[in-house]
Parts: sequence; structure tokens; C-alpha cells
Amino acid sequence: MLIHYFLNRFYAFLQLIRWPNLLFIGLTQSLFIFFVLNPILRQGNIVPILQGLPCFLFIFSTILVAAGSYIINDYFDANRDLMTRPNEVIIGKIIHRHWAIACHSVFSAVGVIIGFYLDFTSSTLLLGPINFGCTFLLFLYSISLKKTPIAGNILISLLTAWTIYSCTWCNTGTILRAAPLVDMAKITRLTLMYGGFAFILSLIREALKDMEDIDIDRKVKYHTMPIVWGNNASRIFILVWMIVMMGLLGSMFFYLLVSHRWIPGAYCLIFVTLPFLKLIKDFSSAKSVDQYRRVRSQIKWIMLTGILSMLLSHL
Repeated sequence: MLIHYFLNRFYAFLQLIRWPNLLFIGLTQSLFIFFVLNPILRQGNIVPILQGLPCFLFIFSTILVAAGSYIINDYFDANRDLMTRPNEVIIGKIIHRHWAIACHSVFSAVGVIIGFYLDFTSSTLLLGPINFGCTFLLFLYSISLKKTPIAGNILISLLTAWTIYSCTWCNTGTILRAAPLVDMAKITRLTLMYGGFAFILSLIREALKDMEDIDIDRKVKYHTMPIVWGNNASRIFILVWMIVMMGLLGSMFFYLLVSHRWIPGAYCLIFVTLPFLKLIKDFSSAKSVDQYRRVRSQIKWIMLTGILSMLLSHL
């Protein structure tokens, strides 16, 4: 009986911190560091900052900050969720509110402290203050920005892109000092490409989530994009970003072809571009909440296949 009690709470805690999302963050940063960034640095005989223990601590600090943000977001959403989806509420029913705040505080604080530790021991650049800033912005999102049109969506999308940009940012000092030896153009191109990929898909996904939750958000007097702008304007907003994304994918595919990089080109076409075309088609005909949810779930898989393309970045 006692084992069942603790397992139930442990499972609820994993749900609270969105463990699949945390795994995705860890996978994204690991692949970018080990298969994109570090190989380019080593080609110039440069020792990367993010390897061994510093790399583990860097990824761990990102995961801790993200986990803390998920907890505080659910903490402030508890009353809303009790009204709209009572069977899914964790804070206040399974995990006490005081424990939730304590976990958020500990996770966030440790994530920031690790950032400062790496700044002093591994020559990373302002990682501690940046982790603190991310924690503050995510707290601000939970109490205010998510209730407004666009601002919250853009913030989450920027922070999603930051999971990529931060990997390069940590090596900025080393890259600049060894500028003649390292292919800075390639590092910049790949960092912007994957970060932009993450930003646009996250922005589309957040807007779709607002469309799914429009009835719930209206009940609790949120002012999200579909409520303020209307459904049609929100659909146009999403379609515009889908077209931008399609243009970027098309440009990338063309670049891979003219560079005779057949394997990455074929992967890009089959596992990213064609699924994204299907996503646009499905969204164009979507009308109900369930249809929007299915479209949003497709984005997760496209993000995953996009991130896995890092394995082919040097072929």
C-alpha cells in the first residue's frame, strides 16, 4: 500500500514536470553539441567548452530551469484546471501546493547556481545571469503573459530557440579567440537554422494550443490571440508562419541538392518537408478542437525529425 502511494505520487510528479518535454530538451542540446557544434570546433583543433562534466551540467541546468517553469505554470493554473479539467489536476490534489512551490524554487535555484558555477570554472559566457533571466521570464509568463495575445507565445518560442542558441553562446569566447581557425560561417548558419526551426514550430504550436483552449480561456477571462483577434485572424497568423517555414525548408532542400549532399537532402524531403506539407493540409481543413489537437501533435513529430537531422549535419 505504501509503495503504491509513493509510486502514484512519483508518477504524478513526472507528469507535473512534463518529463517527455525535458527528455526532448536534453536530446536537442546533446545532439547539437556532439553532432553539430563540437565537430566543427575540433576541425579547427579547438577544445570545446561543452564536453564531459561541463556539458552534462549545462544540459542539466537547462532541464532544471524548464522543470521549475512547468511546476510554477501548473501552480498558477490550478484553479483554472479545477474548473475545466478537474480529473487532470495534480497540484492541490496529489501534490501539496507548498511542495510544488518548494520544488520550483529548488529546481530554479540549482539551475541558476550551476550556470554561475560554469561561468567561473569553464569560461562560459554569462550563463548564470541568463539562466536567472529565463527563470524570471518563465515566472512572468505563468502569472501574466500567457493570458495575453502573442506576447506569451513569442516568449515561449524564443526560449525554445534558446535551447539551441545557448549551446553556441557558451562557446562564444572560444570561437572568437580562435576565429581564423574555425568555420564561423558554418556555426552561425547551423545555429540560426536549427534555432529558427525551433522558434517557428513552437510559435505555430503555441497558437494552435490557444485555439484548442479558446472555450476554457474564455471562461477564466484570458485574453489569448483567438479571443482577442478572432478565429479567422488566428488561422491566418498560423498559415503565414507555416508558409514562412515551408519557404525555409524549400531553401534548405535546394541548398542541400546543389551541394550534392544527397543523404541529408533525402532525409529533409521525406521526414521533414513532406510531413510539414501534410500538416498544412490538415490545418487548412481543421475546424474542431480535436482536429486542432491532432495537428498540434504532428508538430511534435516534425520537431523530433528535424532535431534528429543533426545526426546527418556533416554528411
